[in-house]
Amino acid sequence: MARVVPGATGAAFDPLKHSQPLGGALVFLGLARSIPLLHGAQGCTAFAKALLTRHFREPIPLQTTAVTEVTAVLGASDSVIAALDTITERNNPDVIGVLTTGMTEVNGEDLLGVLRTSLYAPRASGVPAQGHPLVVPVSTPDFRGGLSDGWAAALEALVGAVPAAGTTRAEQLAVLVGPSLSAVDLDEVAGLVRAFGLAPVLVPDLSGSLDGHLDEAWSPLTTGGTSVADLLGLGASGAVAAIGATAAGAGAVLAARAAAPLTAHDHLSGLAAVDRLVHALMDFGGVPAPEEVRRWRRRLADGLMDSHFVLGGARVALAGEPEQLVAVGSLLYDAGAEIVAAVSPTEAAVLERAPWDEVVVGDFVDLAERAAAAGAELVVASSRGREVANRIGAAHLAVGFPVYDRLGAQLRATAGYRGSLHLLVDAANCLLDYRSGRCAGSGREHSPTRSNKRYEELTC
Repeated sequence: MARVVPGATGAAFDPLKHSQPLGGALVFLGLARSIPLLHGAQGCTAFAKALLTRHFREPIPLQTTAVTEVTAVLGASDSVIAALDTITERNNPDVIGVLTTGMTEVNGEDLLGVLRTSLYAPRASGVPAQGHPLVVPVSTPDFRGGLSDGWAAALEALVGAVPAAGTTRAEQLAVLVGPSLSAVDLDEVAGLVRAFGLAPVLVPDLSGSLDGHLDEAWSPLTTGGTSVADLLGLGASGAVAAIGATAAGAGAVLAARAAAPLTAHDHLSGLAAVDRLVHALMDFGGVPAPEEVRRWRRRLADGLMDSHFVLGGARVALAGEPEQLVAVGSLLYDAGAEIVAAVSPTEAAVLERAPWDEVVVGDFVDLAERAAAAGAELVVASSRGREVANRIGAAHLAVGFPVYDRLGAQLRATAGYRGSLHLLVDAANCLLDYRSGRCAGSGREHSPTRSNKRYEELTC
């Protein structure tokens, strides 16, 4: 159990945190024919869109109600309805996620009340009226919490829009996921579920919308992801899986609504974490693990032993969203790495379940200071972490959000037996390059340390 402590200062000088609306928007970007609508100033949406575009290197459908200083004071209710009317008329989406921002939260905008008295009010059946999209309002104030909190709020709002079903599809498994899973990770999870004879419905499913595929024509909406029919049919699921601590709350709500068993997992990185999901799938499907699944498990077990000769004793510094921080850190810890610094942008219950000693809630300044003091050899963080790695003379492995100095961030696997193995190999190879003086992030020749002295002795 880790001890969660605040950073050295009360202010963020080099912020690690991203806003709640950004996390909420990512959830709606994982739905088919969907578009997130940020209820706030144009600048809030423009910044989020630029950041998402740099990370995914794809066009990002994102709209704004364009609240001005005048409407912020006099009331921006009309701006919401006008924006919904315009989007519906021009783009005809299936789903619109309306996300509040700090401006509209501070002025006391009653978003739910505005929608209840409009044509976009939810019906008792949960199914939107003919010709109207499913409109899901979410409270995501950007002056509180962070990306993970916005993701959790949006996912719970989506589940809240799911109507109760009269029948149950025993083979359907609702899979609610957190922000630590990449597009390729979601493919891995879906394949793993299908291997046990179950039919997965992933929410959100970024593997269909932001996986880097080339469409025949440009669309103002998402061109893949969870369909509105699958979303509204979640209440008929025979079981529910919450993959990621961020999805746990929504998983509990859906399981209660569908009267279905729930299996919840903090993350899906590492042998023990994936084993727990596989055992749950064996129970749900009533079949033993297929040979292909067992083979990838054996490969991961072998990879843990092989990478231990490189990662064992290596001093690693981590920074990222709570769920991903614990996922990546747990995997490297299992391989023998020493987690000398771990920084999260926000507090979360999952941080206390990290297997190392301490997690700091802070920013990149806290990461740099603690990593330098502990002599970190490897910094695992987003692209912003490269500056910290260069400053302290360490290797840098780009994992998290945003990654804009490397291609294929959405195609990097980190979960499941296969993804865990790939992440281990990436981390070990980065350290090998660093120790041989070829890692571009090191900035200097590496002097032997306790960990790589042992590696040299064992391999000579």
